[in-house]
Amino acid sequence: MTEEWHLDLEDNEWPLTTIDHDRMIARAIVVDDEGYFYFVRANRDDDFGKATLIETAGGGVEAGEDLDTAIRRELKEELGADVEVLDKIGVVSDYYNLIHRHNVNNYFLCKVKSFGDKHLTQDEIEDFHLSTLKLKYEEALAEYDRCRCTSLGRLVASREVPVLKRAKELLQQAAAERIVDDEIKLIPYYRNDEVSLPWYQNPDVCNQVDNRDEPYDLELLHRMYDFLSSHGNCYYIDYKGTFVGDVSLRDNAEVAIVVCKEYQNHHIGRRCIEDMLKLAKEKGMDTVKANIYSFNKQSQRMFEAVGFKKTDEEWYEFKVM
Repeated sequence: MTEEWHLDLEDNEWPLTTIDHDRMIARAIVVDDEGYFYFVRANRDDDFGKATLIETAGGGVEAGEDLDTAIRRELKEELGADVEVLDKIGVVSDYYNLIHRHNVNNYFLCKVKSFGDKHLTQDEIEDFHLSTLKLKYEEALAEYDRCRCTSLGRLVASREVPVLKRAKELLQQAAAERIVDDEIKLIPYYRNDEVSLPWYQNPDVCNQVDNRDEPYDLELLHRMYDFLSSHGNCYYIDYKGTFVGDVSLRDNAEVAIVVCKEYQNHHIGRRCIEDMLKLAKEKGMDTVKANIYSFNKQSQRMFEAVGFKKTDEEWYEFKVM
């Protein structure tokens, strides 16, 4: 499972005196099948000053509500949207010093199923003049930038632009992920040190991969992943909702796989390598090769079971049909 994405921000627009209350909030990046994003436009003139804003739909979680119920209610109220909740993007902690408030913003990625009537509150109609914005991704970024001309606009943009960019990454990953079977899917690589570095702290895994006993540091980890992802296809292995390793197919037709120690012997590697052979066929490769150290009998047996043949002391090859 990926670690939940967090962002902690301060209010640099108004001086800090005291923070005397928290607000639990549910918000969403809302998309449709055509690649449009939906936001609310607010025109307000209150204690924060006069401001025209672009903002994600959402609001405070009511007493007794869970987050899923809250975000569905908010999107129906502000956008008139019935949605599928695709994923939780993460949590942004920020502050409104002017009103002494700490905001805990829970952001979700949601897909529109249908639109109906909105159910705006009187304040949202008369004080905030809420309306709907339908924008492409680049248009939304430009609109956040345009609304940075006020203090509140800068606070909102600082909170929401990183969330919008993270949502775009998640959408791209979902479009490019590979479904191996009911238990395994392959997620295109993105930097996720908190999850991946511990795999390469185990001396047995490092020995299997690089014939070395020393654990990886971040520099070596980044160098490895940057090379693999820029010279072919590199994926995280998602097994029953948990990231358990990585698998790659390089442009030179070399395949490699690492499964963390805790999840070895679950037949994960074999299924992932079989999917990499399908990818090789999709890419028009004639053969796929694997470099396996002579002492790594476990990997040798796994690759042979898939159909690889030994061609040299530490090299195995598969003929793609």
